[in-house]
Amino acid sequence: MRKVRRKAAWLHEQGLPCAKEASYVKLFSTEAAQKIADTGMQLHGGTGYMMETPIQRFWRDARAFTITEGTSEIQHMVIAKELGL
Repeated sequence: MRKVRRKAAWLHEQGLPCAKEASYVKLFSTEAAQKIADTGMQLHGGTGYMMETPIQRFWRDARAFTITEGTSEIQHMVIAKELGL
């Protein structure tokens, strides 16, 4: 993923099209964040839902990342379009 991240940044800096690479990076990052937050919530159990713990905020933020700024489904569609599928 590091190479794709660097390539997306380089393409953007050069003013070249980078939609596919940017979508790869966003999709991977948001899905990974959500999976990690879900695991953290499972580890904390019921206390993870309490407003006094930071894990509930991490979990809510990670979920929002997959919804805002282009949903994961839209990222899939952008990637498919860029690949000609």
